[in-house]
Amino acid sequence: MADAHAHGPKIHVFHATAPTCFWSWGYEALFNRLQLVYGDQIGVHVMTLCVYDDYDEYLKHYELTFDGLVDWVKEGIEMMGVPLMTDLRREMFPKSVMPASLAAMAAYRQGEAMGKRFMRAVLRRFLLEGQDVTKPAILAEAAAEARLDVKTFRTDLADPESLRADYEKQGDGFPHLPVGFYNILVTDQENRTVILDHAFDPAIVEEAIDYLSKGKLVKRTPTDIAGYLREHGAAPLSEVARVFGLTPGDAGTRLRELQKAGKVATTTLAGAPHWHPA
Repeated sequence: MADAHAHGPKIHVFHATAPTCFWSWGYEALFNRLQLVYGDQIGVHVMTLCVYDDYDEYLKHYELTFDGLVDWVKEGIEMMGVPLMTDLRREMFPKSVMPASLAAMAAYRQGEAMGKRFMRAVLRRFLLEGQDVTKPAILAEAAAEARLDVKTFRTDLADPESLRADYEKQGDGFPHLPVGFYNILVTDQENRTVILDHAFDPAIVEEAIDYLSKGKLVKRTPTDIAGYLREHGAAPLSEVARVFGLTPGDAGTRLRELQKAGKVATTTLAGAPHWHPA
């Protein structure tokens, strides 16, 4: 494998995310599984964008009413197979969610793993708990959960101009193809690129990677569910099943065994059970 990595990975995956985007929560299982299965044999490139900078203009752009937005969330639940909060109220949506995206820039300054944990903590708060993730206090709580240096995070957060410069630098090296919240691009950096829409089942993306790599990559089989929950926090049954390549029934059996052993527990988020470390 040393020779294969000598010049870097040949297969690259591109995606756009945001700390308030429900598609991003649906894609958590995919990107966490890719890391566990392929490691550094592939390159994964994700830029953090902003869902809207003006809520009213956002609704107007997509020709949505507030009720239409709620229906869209419900459609997303059906499409992604993950729970989301649907008891929504207009006042739960701040005028701009750019502060959350800029906060992600601050989190990523402390390392990729820190940034990813922070993103997930913010996504859960916004999409499953209905919190206003543009408030500094809420962002600081998410930073603490993600094990960031909160003092440094607060200092960085106080310089939005610098964070916006980081935000605008994203996307360098991305292909000149549509990269959005709901799609995935997989490329061999030569003349073959696969664009996948709504690929929330990791098996779909793995098929594309294996096709472009001609099956030459070594694939690991993740098994440590308790370790996964320690790293990523509360997860619904569908996420656990997808990350570990299990049927929902088998995933439920494994989780109940871990619960009986005192390693995991459940909490209810968005009206559905989510598993987390005990």
